Amino acid sequence: MKLFKQVGTVAIASALLLTAAPQVWASTPVAASKVVTLPAKTNADLEPTITKDKALELAKTYITIPEGYTLQSANLNSYYMMNGHNVPAWNLNFSKKVKDQYYGNINVTINGMDGTLTGYNMNDSDPDHKPSYPPKVDFTGAKAIASAWIEKVLPGKQQELLYNQMEENSFRTPLDGNYQYNIRFDRSVDGVPFMQNGVNVMVNGDGQVTSYNYNWDDEVEFEKGITPIDKDKIADTFKDKANISLLYQIPYNAPGQKKPIITYQLNPFVLDAAKGELWNDGYIDNGGAAATKKPLTDKPLSEQPAPDLNLSKDEAVKRVTDAFQIPSSYQLQDASYNEYTNPDTGETTSSWNLNWNLATDDDPAGKRGGEGAWASINSKTGEIQNFNRYVSYTNDSSKPVDAKVSLEKATETAVELVKKEMPAYTDQLVLVTPSAEGMTEDQLKFMRNWDITFERVIDGVIANNETVTVSVDRTDGSVMNYYSSFSNMEYPKQKPEVIAVDKAKETLLSQYDIVLNYVTSHGGPIAIPLAKYNLMKAAGETIPAPSADTNAKIEAKLVYSLVPKYTQESYMFNAQSGEWLSASSGEVITLDRVKVDDIDNHWAKNELQLMLDYRALDVKDGKVNPDQAITRGEMVKMLVIAMNGGNHGIYYSMDRAASFKDVANGSKYFAYVENAVDRGLLDPGTEFNPDAKMTREDMAQLIVKALGYKTLTKYEKVFNQDFADKAQLKNVGEVAIVVGLDIMSLNDGSFGPDQEVTKAQAAVAFYRYLQKRSDLQDSPRMY
Repeated sequence: MKLFKQVGTVAIASALLLTAAPQVWASTPVAASKVVTLPAKTNADLEPTITKDKALELAKTYITIPEGYTLQSANLNSYYMMNGHNVPAWNLNFSKKVKDQYYGNINVTINGMDGTLTGYNMNDSDPDHKPSYPPKVDFTGAKAIASAWIEKVLPGKQQELLYNQMEENSFRTPLDGNYQYNIRFDRSVDGVPFMQNGVNVMVNGDGQVTSYNYNWDDEVEFEKGITPIDKDKIADTFKDKANISLLYQIPYNAPGQKKPIITYQLNPFVLDAAKGELWNDGYIDNGGAAATKKPLTDKPLSEQPAPDLNLSKDEAVKRVTDAFQIPSSYQLQDASYNEYTNPDTGETTSSWNLNWNLATDDDPAGKRGGEGAWASINSKTGEIQNFNRYVSYTNDSSKPVDAKVSLEKATETAVELVKKEMPAYTDQLVLVTPSAEGMTEDQLKFMRNWDITFERVIDGVIANNETVTVSVDRTDGSVMNYYSSFSNMEYPKQKPEVIAVDKAKETLLSQYDIVLNYVTSHGGPIAIPLAKYNLMKAAGETIPAPSADTNAKIEAKLVYSLVPKYTQESYMFNAQSGEWLSASSGEVITLDRVKVDDIDNHWAKNELQLMLDYRALDVKDGKVNPDQAITRGEMVKMLVIAMNGGNHGIYYSMDRAASFKDVANGSKYFAYVENAVDRGLLDPGTEFNPDAKMTREDMAQLIVKALGYKTLTKYEKVFNQDFADKAQLKNVGEVAIVVGLDIMSLNDGSFGPDQEVTKAQAAVAFYRYLQKRSDLQDSPRMY
């Protein structure tokens, strides 16, 4: 079926121009001329043996610099290694520029000591390059391309690498041709992965390597002569040692007013491969321990303050200066008042932000700001939210700290402070027992503050990310930092009924693989599993830095770790229902690939499965009912998810007024319908009728709008009108476009505008839409 009549090309071109939207091409920030930068050396720097010219020569042997690309800058920098050395590296930037327009950038990093290619990144901004859909290369092809690339730039290294299949295990067929496959190879030591070293290669859908990163440290010494416990036995040990805790989590992108959900969380840990004992490199708490500890007091020391103070500036300043030691030499520089209305709750909060700077003889007004303090205080309740005193230690940063304040004394100071500043919450504040274990002597020698953390625990349930952190100067015991991340969220006063711990533990463990691997035991966050590190960071716990001793050995220990099977998106385990939920939206999800039992022999199996993979189709009782008529709500949801590349992250706050009275804020279709309105796919009106069946002509209209051709359909004479049921069509142009592009088809010359669309037909039409969108849409030009 031809899309257009056989008319003059001028008429068609004129019509297309009338539909074109304004396009903007933002220039890529690149140096205007060649620049060579040599930074100041530090004590741990190594002298480079590779010159700039040699680095440039090597770069061109590793990669092919496309025609038109020229060297824009060459910088000698350094990157940190585990042993404390800063290894010199040449960063070379090439770009292609035509008439003040940038068409692409290539960045290459060469190791300044041995000439190894350690980094590569390519950004193609050529407007004439359009990725095809489906991608020309699948995951298997991308792996082969990545392997060939590694063999070329790291000859002989392939035998020391193990393919990491985590990304592939969670892979879903992309909904966009502009897709990047992330291929990861871990360093292998006698067949055991050391995941802190390895190679990452990104391959796009056209089969081009767009990014490469090589991380390798030859100073690591691996534990030898170890016979690991049998994997089946270690699985039982993981069950015995696993520690799970209850946690309130808030899905902030959930429709409607946000509410905390009680969840079970498995606290990450690793086991000594030979002994089967917990191994955490000096960290005593195995996560979640706060839930089992007593709060500071059994009952709050006071009622929550009423939000009726409305502090003036002077009152806010006095409140802060009474609470903290602010030297008299500090001058108040500014005091700003801020109000914020929460769109989800309608609650208005207000605060004073205060800033002091040190006044000196040569700067009596304290305008330079080298030393000072700032604070934030709730003007309605009088609660201090943040306080920070900053001091410049530039002149004596290399000297050991004259530590006169013990950790015990600092903890007492912190406890007294939070009791004074947060008396209404002392029955919910649990001290995270601080410990200096795991810190080297060098780390303690130069550490300026003790950091003391309190977690918010409500009747044995941790409030996620709600903590209070106090930093106490080790030299004089003064409070340098105070930070409260408490929210105004309303939590249950008593712990809700939850499923049994053993059942929850079994379900949580089922989402991990047990992997034998090496991890470094040389102090600092690098020895902590990533999930544990992130948890500690979120909780505000002290994380030791690597030792400053550049001659220290880096030891890697053989351990068993829990590696997540599911990595597509963040998720949580509902402790009441036993269901998996999206951490973002709170909706029920399936971690494994969605499987149904009624599409195996269906003609649209592949397209249906694609939509199922992105949860664009709902499943009930294990069935999707592919030949069932699709509703208007389901149709819009599917189209918006398809247009959004499969990303569900569509969020509208409670202050978003509904465009249709029958799809209110909080409806399961609200975000999709509003997004469709914003995209111009739907025109706001009185009713949307989300449960009504979708007709073929309505679907054609949606697809045409999604392609951006709605205005073009006004020029009826341009289109082929050879339809048997033309008289029944509301818009001949819409039908001509979807039929002419083979997105929808005719039946004996008729379109059937009033026929209902099945879920299978919708899935196929949207898959074809994705194909044609990739072919038809021009890349934006940059001006």
